[in-house]
Amino acid sequence: MTKDPRIQEIKSRLRLEMNGVASKSMRDSGMAYGLNFGVGLQALKEIAGETVPDGSLAIALWKENIRECKMLAALLYPVQEFQPDLADLWVQEIQWPDLAQVCSMYLFSRMNQASVTAFRWIASDAEMVRYCGFLTISHLLRQGREMSPSYVSELKDQAQTVMAEGHPLVAMAARTAMDCLDSNGKE
Repeated sequence: MTKDPRIQEIKSRLRLEMNGVASKSMRDSGMAYGLNFGVGLQALKEIAGETVPDGSLAIALWKENIRECKMLAALLYPVQEFQPDLADLWVQEIQWPDLAQVCSMYLFSRMNQASVTAFRWIASDAEMVRYCGFLTISHLLRQGREMSPSYVSELKDQAQTVMAEGHPLVAMAARTAMDCLDSNGKE
């Protein structure tokens, strides 16, 4: 248990925002976080907006076995300081789609070398790592990032492979990435 007063303050705020119905619903659907306050993304973004971004705070929050602390870690880590080697560690710990979505949108897609990292992830054997890779690529494409023809070819190959394998979550993310690619006129 941490004694950092910033984390204690954040946990107190999370308790005030707690949504027991949402928490129970997530638990009933199999999302077994160590602790889940059921706080929505908008409230988390408000908390993050009231907190000074700080890498050490984000790392401490990530280490908490609490859904909302991990999400806040992604919202509070200064993206210009976040490095692919740390992303590789974090992505291995992600077990649930909601955390993957927040990390991919707000942190992974904005870090240095995001595309290189995401393409490495989509070639992984780990389902959630692949999911994060496709989500990150989707966000990069939505941000208007250009892809070289070799990256476009690799994305298409990996997406076809994933869709044929029958992993519904990863296949959905791969389809989203392909749709983003189509929207950018790369098909």
